[in-house]
Amino acid sequence: MSAIAENAVELSRLPEALKPMRERLLANLVMIAQIPAPSGEEEHRVRFLLDRFAEAGLADAAADEVGNAVGRWHGRDGKRTILLASHLDTIYPANFDHNVTVESDRVIGPGTGDNALGAAIVSMMPFVLEHLGIQLQSDLILLGSINSLGRGNHAGLRFFLEHLPGRVDVGICVEGLQLGRLNYFSIGTARGDVTCDVRPEPSRSYGSESALVVINHIINRILGIATPSRPYTIIRLGRLRAGVAYDVEPDHAELGLEIVSHSDEMIDEIHQRIRDIVAEMSARHAVNAHEDLFFRTRAGGIPFSHRLVKCILGIMQSLGIEPDQGHSPSELSEFIARGIPAVTLGISRGERSRMKGTDYVLIEPILTGVAQLVGAILAIDRGACDEE
Repeated sequence: MSAIAENAVELSRLPEALKPMRERLLANLVMIAQIPAPSGEEEHRVRFLLDRFAEAGLADAAADEVGNAVGRWHGRDGKRTILLASHLDTIYPANFDHNVTVESDRVIGPGTGDNALGAAIVSMMPFVLEHLGIQLQSDLILLGSINSLGRGNHAGLRFFLEHLPGRVDVGICVEGLQLGRLNYFSIGTARGDVTCDVRPEPSRSYGSESALVVINHIINRILGIATPSRPYTIIRLGRLRAGVAYDVEPDHAELGLEIVSHSDEMIDEIHQRIRDIVAEMSARHAVNAHEDLFFRTRAGGIPFSHRLVKCILGIMQSLGIEPDQGHSPSELSEFIARGIPAVTLGISRGERSRMKGTDYVLIEPILTGVAQLVGAILAIDRGACDEE
C-alpha cells in the first residue's frame, strides 16, 4: 500500500495526486451524460457502469433482478461493507437533445450534475483507488440505482437494500452537485397528484362545473389546512395543468402538491385531510376527482454528533470545502428507514436548469470532490466513523 494510504491519505494532497485521472473522469462524465436515462429506461447507463466494473476486474459485476448496476470491490477481510450509491435516472425524456459540450472550465449538458457526474464517479471508483494504491479492509459495493426520481420513488435502491443477503454498515449517496453538500438527515416528504375529470354529459348532475373551477375549490380548501411551525410542516402546491383553449371549459385538470414535515404523523394527518377534501369536492360538484400519492420518504437520520458526520466535516476542512448541512432530497431516506448510518455528498459545483437542458458542472472542483469521497471511504474503512 502506498504512503498516501498508510497515512490515511494526506487529504490536502489528494487532488494533486488525482490529476492524472482528470481526463478519464471527464470522458466518463461526457459518455454517461449523453446516454438518455429517464426513470424506467436506464438500461443503457446500467450497461455502461457494468462495462466499467468489468474493466476494473470486479468479477461479480452484474445487474440485479430489477436492473440496478451492482459491483463489489472485495476488501482484505470484508468485516465491514460500505455502499456507494448513485442514481442513474434523470428528469429529461429520451427524445431530449443529450449532446454535451466541454468548455475550458465546465461541462454543459442535460443532467450533467443530476446525476451523470455522480454515476461517472461511482463507475470510476475502482480505478481511482487503484491509482492511489489503496487496498481497503472493507468490502465496497458500487451501485448505480434505477427508478429513483419522481414516481420511481427510490424503487431501485429500496429493492437492493431489501434483498441484499448481507448487511450494509455505512452508505454514501453520491450526487453531482453541490460540492460541500453534507446531508445526514431526511425531512419527511409526500408528493402526489390530484386529478379532476368532468363526467360525461348523461351522468352529470346539477352543480357540475369545469375541471379547472373544481381544482380551484380544492386548492382553496387545501390552503385552509393549518400547518404548525413546530414541527416544521408545509404544503407546497407546485404544478397546475388544465385547458387547451381560451373558449373551451376544461374537462380535465391536474394539481401537483408536496407535503414536507419533520413529523411523519403530521404528514399522515394532512394527507388524510386532503383525501377527504378531494372526495367531498368530487361528490359536491359531480366530477371524478382523485388523489394519488406516489412518493413518500420518512423523517429521520443520524445526529450531528455521530462520528460519521464529524469525520466528514474534518475531511472537508482539510480540503478547504465549505460544508452545507441543509436538507436536499436524495436516496438517503432509504438508508435512514433501515437504520443504516449514511450521508449524501456532492462532487462539484454547477447549476441545474430543469427542462432547459443547459445544466453544467464546473471542472476544477471535481478532483476535490473525488478526494473528499476517497477520504470518507478511508475513514469508514479504518473504523473512525463507528459509534462507540
